[in-house]
Amino acid sequence: MIFRSADMKNGPAVEYGEPVIEIAGVYKSFGNNHVLKDFNLTINRGENVVVLGKSGCGKSVLIKCIIGLLSYDAGSIKVFGNEISQLPIAELDELRARIGFVFQSSALYDSMTVRENLEFPLRRHGKHKSKSEVQGLVEETLKDVGLLDAINLMPSELSGGMRKRIGLARSLILHPEIMLYDEPTTGLDPITSGEIINLMLNVQKKYNTTSITISHDMHCAKITGNRLAIIVNGTNYSDGTFEELSIIDDPQTHPFFE
Repeated sequence: MIFRSADMKNGPAVEYGEPVIEIAGVYKSFGNNHVLKDFNLTINRGENVVVLGKSGCGKSVLIKCIIGLLSYDAGSIKVFGNEISQLPIAELDELRARIGFVFQSSALYDSMTVRENLEFPLRRHGKHKSKSEVQGLVEETLKDVGLLDAINLMPSELSGGMRKRIGLARSLILHPEIMLYDEPTTGLDPITSGEIINLMLNVQKKYNTTSITISHDMHCAKITGNRLAIIVNGTNYSDGTFEELSIIDDPQTHPFFE
């Protein structure tokens, strides 16, 4: 076994709720490029799981399959007990309203102000609220990410770190039960990266979310992940806590970085 048990006590076991994401035997290929091969992973309510792996290993493909942005070739992905591949469009849309997806690029609408970017999901998912209720939600969520003063700015006026925060705020506006983070600290300086990591932790505490974080940032993985899952050659090569996998010793010696 390449990963050895850490020579330390991990403390009392933490109990989590029922499974909310169940991935079993999933395959996904693009032509002759076999990205996911018999991938298996279960995430329980309240868990924060970080999926690690080298570039191109299928991390982002995995979370896009989870929310139905990509179809998978074989296997099963259940979210809240619903098989993603079998959901009609309307039901898939309802399910997505319970999931916050923070894209690597933030994916803000450049023609909309920050306020309008946050209002959009409320309109998109049929949340019938009064103008004052919508305004209150927008302001509260912007306060959560520390950017209330940016409410009337355009995305072009925001720094990279601010765009990440606004992208997170837009995902939070519907109070999701699951958060999916795609490389949340990529391209950020160490200080801004630390701010984003702290925001992720605060989000979990306030909204009691379950999360999957796609990353190759060891610092982010160590701080935010209750459990790590390692993708190697399209499979869940190994999973466990940061200490159990002994990544703390020398991450660069492990096969998922080769």
